[in-house]
Amino acid sequence: MIFPPKSDDVRPDDILDAPPTYDNATASSSSRAIVEKPARVPGSTSPTSPTSSTHRPPRTVPTSAWVQFQQDMGLRLTESRVAQEVRKTVGGLVRDLVQDQSLESNITCASILDSCSDACASHSISLPALLQQKYIEEHTPLYWAIVKRPAQEHASTSFELPPLVRALLAYSAPLKDSALKDARMACLHTADQWLYQCLRLSPEFRALSHKDQLLLGVQVPPDKVAIGTPLRYDAPLTVDFEFEHLQKRMRVSQCATIDFISHARIWQISFFVAQGTSYLTDGLWAVRLALLEDSPPVKVKATYAIKQHAVEGPADEPVKLELKGKLDGRYETLYIALPDAVQYARSPFLTADGTLRGSLTVEIQTK
Repeated sequence: MIFPPKSDDVRPDDILDAPPTYDNATASSSSRAIVEKPARVPGSTSPTSPTSSTHRPPRTVPTSAWVQFQQDMGLRLTESRVAQEVRKTVGGLVRDLVQDQSLESNITCASILDSCSDACASHSISLPALLQQKYIEEHTPLYWAIVKRPAQEHASTSFELPPLVRALLAYSAPLKDSALKDARMACLHTADQWLYQCLRLSPEFRALSHKDQLLLGVQVPPDKVAIGTPLRYDAPLTVDFEFEHLQKRMRVSQCATIDFISHARIWQISFFVAQGTSYLTDGLWAVRLALLEDSPPVKVKATYAIKQHAVEGPADEPVKLELKGKLDGRYETLYIALPDAVQYARSPFLTADGTLRGSLTVEIQTK
């Protein structure tokens, strides 16, 4: 019979070699997992550690450079505030010029604008851009110079611009389309056909396309327009016109136009080459009657009379082209084909120097 040994007879080696119990095995497994987790060795660093050797400390800006930067920023802020004051002062001076117009003040306007130009140039401010802003009651200074210009007697054959309008045009050039439109609107609001023709003859007004300028070698349109003086308010509108070098302009520029103001509208006479035009074959030469924008719509009965010129003997009667319909200043226009002989080398409709002369009669239909 085998008897279990007494506790006193158990050797230490037997205790070390004995397998652990389930509870002890579980506990030992958990503690071993914790112990086996790699511990951070003091002083060691990983590649992403903030104390890694790859991390560079922020660069220290020298005190002198920081002070220089602050001084530069202060100088720029000061220059910006000065420029704003210059803009405000120049804008106020120009406002006073157009608001308090007189024949005497208009004489000195050029010197004032010249001083404004020098002040703007010294602070890198564009005076043309400033003058074309609509900062005076939603309009440009040029608009108000036209609307508020002093009444004066002027010869119908003289096309010299008033001093303030001429000076503003010169210092505003080159004019953007929005500024040109504002000036046209001013002439329309005052029904000032004379001043509108003065503007049209001004190089700054760009009444002639760049292609026509290259073609004709001039800066102003050579065309002429004269409006008859009606005896009654309901009398027909009559206009005489001349287009110089018409054949050359039609072949190269495809168009030649004249604008004028009458009966509270801006009208446009244009000779053009048909291209995608309804009821006209492409390539035909035609004449159009239209209203420019901001003109109220109207129904008209119009007649173009194209004069003929004879080398010898009396000239034939003018050729009449009749139009009837509505004009609205946007989409509705009236047009009709010209006689084919207008294109001929020895056309009876052209003078020896290539000028086409004619007239337009417009009856406004009230019903």
